Amino acid sequence: MPRNRALLRRSPVPVATAVTTLGALVLIAPPANAADTDVPCDPSALVAAVAAANASTVPDTLSLAANCVYTLTAPAVAGGEDGLPAISGKLTIHGNGATIARAADAPPFRLISNWGDLSLDHVTLTGGRAPDAVGTDSYGEGNQGDSGGAIQNWGPLTISDSVLTGNAAGAGAPGADATATTAQAGRGGLGGSGGAISSYSTTSSTLIITDSTITGNASGPGGRGGNGIGKVAGGRGGSGGFGGGVHTVAGAALRISGGIVRGNVAADGGVGGSGGLDGGGGGDGGSGGTGGGVDVGGREGQSLSPSVTSVRITGNRAGRGGDAGPAGPGGYAGWAGFGGGGGGVAVYRETLTLARSWVSDNAAGEAGAGSSPWPGSGGGIDTLYAQVTLVNGTVVTANRPNNCATVADVPGCTNVPVTVRAQRSTGNVAGQGRQAEDRSHVARAASVAVR
Repeated sequence: MPRNRALLRRSPVPVATAVTTLGALVLIAPPANAADTDVPCDPSALVAAVAAANASTVPDTLSLAANCVYTLTAPAVAGGEDGLPAISGKLTIHGNGATIARAADAPPFRLISNWGDLSLDHVTLTGGRAPDAVGTDSYGEGNQGDSGGAIQNWGPLTISDSVLTGNAAGAGAPGADATATTAQAGRGGLGGSGGAISSYSTTSSTLIITDSTITGNASGPGGRGGNGIGKVAGGRGGSGGFGGGVHTVAGAALRISGGIVRGNVAADGGVGGSGGLDGGGGGDGGSGGTGGGVDVGGREGQSLSPSVTSVRITGNRAGRGGDAGPAGPGGYAGWAGFGGGGGGVAVYRETLTLARSWVSDNAAGEAGAGSSPWPGSGGGIDTLYAQVTLVNGTVVTANRPNNCATVADVPGCTNVPVTVRAQRSTGNVAGQGRQAEDRSHVARAASVAVR
């Protein structure tokens, strides 16, 4: 009988199967029906197939047309943020070498949001663009850019033998300008995190990436600070988003094995706002994003033991600090934005194991222009309240300006001795404080989104 190639194909399952075991007749209950769909080389067919899978009550499998390019020109839902319908059930997508792409002239939208249990293999995801933020909150602070350029993930996610390239998170919105009735100018919004993947969980779920390539993705830039008025200083620029390639926070347990993380960028901090014309100070520049390749964020007191095994992490860059805004006549100069740390990997409140891996030729971010410039540290690995264990021959080498921000947090990591000016120790403490504050903003936003 020829194979049925209809869009949605279900194979009948018998009511029960009789099996003889040691002379006894045993009735085995059948598995639930499973939907197995061959998707023609047509983006509208792919959208329809995902919608049908969401409506199903059983696990579904989609098989894409071999080497097809499914180019999405609009969000699946008018005014939405995702190219495909948000995944809500258990779904497997066999790519067969196909590509899912956002059209270059399409409005910004990410490719996939996963709220279910998603497995992807042999597929390329490219051109995803999480939307930029607009507007401010009630305090005049710019809203945060959307995260996850290719995938925003809230549940179990498994990716194998795939490529995620050329995706980007959204930019933070500008802070509000000061007015005659406001006491201050607003801070710029944080850039979105996870150029390729941003993964959250309020409980605990796994993000497993196997034998895949994550290259040429970028987190979102911070928004500019609002401008001051009179004696009011300009607002601080927003910090660049975390994780140019992959970003995890809270209960997302990361497991990467095999493959390469290359040429990803954590975005730059936003410029500070201008000081008011009666001597208002220039706004501080926003901090550059951390974790150019991979950014791992945890929850205090709960380690999910993330691991990276047999992965080459190379040629990634953390974000440059934003420039301080110009001061009004006689006003004080704003602080330069701190350069982002962890060109290759940044870890926050977690214990990461790097096994049989190579972290090389990555770069921390440069400082912005302004008072007390402080460039980023940990070109290879940056840690904040975290530990990284190097095992089974892992090599951390040739990163700029050094391999590890704090070698005590990464036993076995070595740095070439450098001369550091004494006043910079204060700047480093301030930079870490800002990073912790920004990460709290990201975690809080994720918590609100899931409610």
